[in-house]
Amino acid sequence: MPVRPCRRPIQSLAAQLHLRSIVRGTIAACAALAIGACKPASNAYVPPPPPEVTISHPEVKEITRFLEYTGATEAREEVELRARVTGFLDEVMFKPGAIVKKDELLFVIDPRVYQAQAEQAEADLAAHEATYRLAEITLKRFNDAAESSAASPQEIDRATAERDQAKAQADLARASLVQARLNVEFTQVRSPIDGRITKNYVDVGNLVGTAGQSTVLATVVSSGPLYVSIDCSESDLLMVRRKRIATEPDAEPGQIAPGEWRPVRMTAGDSDAFDIHGQIDYVDPVLNPQTGTIRVRCKVDNENGIFLPGMFVRVRILLDTADELVVPDIALLSDQSGRYALVVGEGDIVEMRRVKIGALDGSMRVVSEGLSPSDRVIINGLQRARPGSSVRPSLKPTATTGAVNPSRNEGQHV
Repeated sequence: MPVRPCRRPIQSLAAQLHLRSIVRGTIAACAALAIGACKPASNAYVPPPPPEVTISHPEVKEITRFLEYTGATEAREEVELRARVTGFLDEVMFKPGAIVKKDELLFVIDPRVYQAQAEQAEADLAAHEATYRLAEITLKRFNDAAESSAASPQEIDRATAERDQAKAQADLARASLVQARLNVEFTQVRSPIDGRITKNYVDVGNLVGTAGQSTVLATVVSSGPLYVSIDCSESDLLMVRRKRIATEPDAEPGQIAPGEWRPVRMTAGDSDAFDIHGQIDYVDPVLNPQTGTIRVRCKVDNENGIFLPGMFVRVRILLDTADELVVPDIALLSDQSGRYALVVGEGDIVEMRRVKIGALDGSMRVVSEGLSPSDRVIINGLQRARPGSSVRPSLKPTATTGAVNPSRNEGQHV
């Protein structure tokens, strides 16, 4: 009997292919729908949000104004120890750099020659005093004899002259003795002040005080209070004098000087803490026409001994206190027309404000014209702010330090 071919596998394969095509179409349709849903409805431009900036309100603070200068410290007393007599140096009685007291023995020069000269002067004085006594006795005898006409007037005159000559010789010998004793005393070099001594400039065994020159043996510098000399500018001098005349119209003209009555504050070059107190104690009576400055000397107690002579220090001469409007100095920009600030106005629109600046104190700057305490000054994000553009401001408070220097314009020292 013949076998009929089986058609079921062929039909099953066709069904599978048809099912696959249906699945692929469905996936393609879903993908097309998803892509179409991601496309915008239109190509309209959407502007970016306004840039964010930080603003701050100018502050009114009571600020102490001052003049700031750089000066050099000076010892109140500085003495060069010199050899006042000629001789060989026998002893050095101190350690270099030590603190010495007044009248302390520091150097010894060979005294033997001067001691011998002093003894010789003593002997000469004794001889001349004896001659003077004899002349006195002789004159007295002639005076007694003259009463009985036993001595002539010429003899009395001769005896008187001899007595006067003997007296002069005795006085001369006495002066020579004083000089000889002083030379013996000068062989011992003592400190005339309290202070710190330098190293010895001459070693033991060297001849000092030769050829009529007094050899410098060492230098003693006083410790404790110091002087600081500064050169005040002519403009500061006029400012202080005019202010003094305005506040004290009855003051004598000779008393009007830059800061004679003013306290000062000092600090070393490595610190900004002006915690060393001092006082101006001297002002030159004449302005230097070559430099346009006047020399002012300040006295500082230097209780902690931080300063040494010859150090450079910063000095602030305190003037007065006043209410000033201050803003962070970073908020003030400059162009060819001068200084200006960017302010957020109504509607958060950036405005340019021309300002007149004053003294700089730390990071804060005094503004005398152009701003008010209610203004919103941009202090951060200045590179993103343009006049006429819109911004998103956020407020940040500021802190001030409370002391300014009216002599420092644009942050520069006088």
